[in-house]
Amino acid sequence: MKRPLMTRSLLPLLVVSLSACQPPGPSYHQDIKPILDARCANCHVAGGIAPFALDTFAAAEGKAAVIADAVASGRMPPWKAGPADVTYLRNPSLSDEQKASIAAWAKSPVEGDKTKPGAALPSLGGGVERVDRTVQMPAAYTPRITPDDYRCFVLEWPETTTKYITGVNALPGVASQAHHIALYIVEPADAMYPRMWDAEDATPGYECFGGPFGSRPQQFPVNLLTAWIPGYQGTTFPRGGGIRIEPGTTVVMQMHYNVQNVAQPQLDLTSMEFTLADTVQRRMAYQPMLDVAWVAGQMKIPAASPDVVHQYVADPRQFFELLGSPLDNTNGFNIEAVMFHMHTLGKHGELWLEKADRTRIRILDIPAWDFHWQNEYQLAEPVRFEPGDKLRVKCTFANDKTGSVETNWGENSDEEMCVANILSSE
Repeated sequence: MKRPLMTRSLLPLLVVSLSACQPPGPSYHQDIKPILDARCANCHVAGGIAPFALDTFAAAEGKAAVIADAVASGRMPPWKAGPADVTYLRNPSLSDEQKASIAAWAKSPVEGDKTKPGAALPSLGGGVERVDRTVQMPAAYTPRITPDDYRCFVLEWPETTTKYITGVNALPGVASQAHHIALYIVEPADAMYPRMWDAEDATPGYECFGGPFGSRPQQFPVNLLTAWIPGYQGTTFPRGGGIRIEPGTTVVMQMHYNVQNVAQPQLDLTSMEFTLADTVQRRMAYQPMLDVAWVAGQMKIPAASPDVVHQYVADPRQFFELLGSPLDNTNGFNIEAVMFHMHTLGKHGELWLEKADRTRIRILDIPAWDFHWQNEYQLAEPVRFEPGDKLRVKCTFANDKTGSVETNWGENSDEEMCVANILSSE
């Protein structure tokens, strides 16, 4: 009779002993904060584009379940590229171990010891080497009270000699309103058009969903310079490359304002920072891969259609030349990065390199297109397009919402596009 009582009296000590042998669970300061600081806090900060901040324990603890769900599903950090036959620079996706750590912490949000912070995550790179020139919007603008306001501003290029842009960064006047920024180069011979559109509009800039034209007919080549999204501290073109820009050029800055998380839109005065060089190791340019027949109205997307595919396979070098590419593509070109573009009906975007020997290289696959998270995907190593090769661009659209109507190619929000903007080098 005494032995069972003795055994029961030892049980609490045994439980304590076993607990001491188990490793402690993740804590905020040691395990979670390094992840949030490196992959989330650029947007999730007071005054940022995200709807709430994640820069303190209290803030993170209050959103623990939301954070765990977002990272488990892959919605955050935003990275839309799927598996491919290449690797990318600056991929913010979390590892399975990091996701598991967040999930475990969310069940019991422990703060930990803030005097013993965990090791910071390695930087994803990015940023600009230095700032050689800053160009500001010509006038301040207050976004319209609408979820998405696309506004183009004409930035007069101040340099008097030929330069190469090797890095670009944005300084949004009001970060919480800046969803993304796209820059377009307009050569001196065509610079009159954006100036005219600006002058015709009573408010600063002019409306321009989709590109530098808005609902107007295309008047000049679409010459993309770069794009910026919240969370990036700027972009440096890879491998010592740069984009040439001539004196007298106009730079059109498309601001995508989103004020759905803003109580009252504020006056914005955004600036762009540039790193410049007189010469570069690689001359680069964005070259758009698309079917010109689409632009002529042959990209129909019928109403009540959940799965519409448009694709185009070709050697694009002649098309690049017709568009006035500054590169010599005679002997091929290097694929350095890809910036895919569709509108709100986009569902799935792909770019493939089909080699002359019939091997296929998947350059970019975006299985769940999200118009609100367009990104540039820089390749860790360039892929060479050679004479005899072909590129395949493929877009899948879903036009099945209630009341949908047939749509086609166009700049407007109720129209569509399918373009792979390829950052190329000679």
